[in-house]
Amino acid sequence: MANSANASAETKNTPATPAATEAPKEYIVGVHKVTAKTKLKYKANPKRKNTKAWLRYEGYAKARTFAQYQKLNQDKQSIPDLKYDLSKGFVEIT
Repeated sequence: MANSANASAETKNTPATPAATEAPKEYIVGVHKVTAKTKLKYKANPKRKNTKAWLRYEGYAKARTFAQYQKLNQDKQSIPDLKYDLSKGFVEIT
């Protein structure tokens, strides 16, 4: 009985860290500062058809936020792709 009382006392004394108070994680992509909620807008796919870049763009151009973009483009090219596309005006931050 004493062990269960100690266990519940330990749990009550452990402070909870509320996720709502944490600052959103920021990323630097080229000259842009983005967070998971940053909205993205894409132009029609400007890449050469059926190339690796074209296929990646087709996949991640469905994303409306940076978080969605990261889910859809999970390879090592994800940030370089976005940086290049932003610099060329293929993607806009809205």
